[in-house]
Amino acid sequence: MKPSPSSPAEPVAGVLAGLVAGAAYLLAQMGFAATVQGGVGWEPLHRISAMLLGEGALPPPADIDLTIGGFGLLIHFALAINFGRVVDLLVRDRGLPAACLRGAAVGLALYALNFWVIAPALFPWFENNRGLTTLADHLLFGAVAGAAYVQLRAWLQMRRAAAPQNA
Repeated sequence: MKPSPSSPAEPVAGVLAGLVAGAAYLLAQMGFAATVQGGVGWEPLHRISAMLLGEGALPPPADIDLTIGGFGLLIHFALAINFGRVVDLLVRDRGLPAACLRGAAVGLALYALNFWVIAPALFPWFENNRGLTTLADHLLFGAVAGAAYVQLRAWLQMRRAAAPQNA
């Protein structure tokens, strides 16, 4: 079901799409850290939590405590929800292929902004993570957010249409 060109925002679909895409991104980052980099899968959560907790939360601890993990997840998914809403604005009137492409473009813009503008100014520990893998993970985030948004929006609209109208 393709939305009409004058479709209103679907905030629930944007939030849920951000959460789905955020989970895909985080799993990809954690898998890369644990396998290719030879580290531990928790390293991305350490870097993310250091945004609020400071550099003391940075790796190399092989284990993660609940504070670091909790803050990392909280920050990551709060950002993912907001970025899902951005994807909502850009893909709401598109079909699945165009939504994936536009979502990937959002991922590319987020990568450029986060790793080439914000990180050098505020969070220098992210500079070591610039590269093709992080770029690919951001493209993945955007494409998944676009695809999830289109599917969730259609599902929500069908449920709304099927719901009995209150008289």
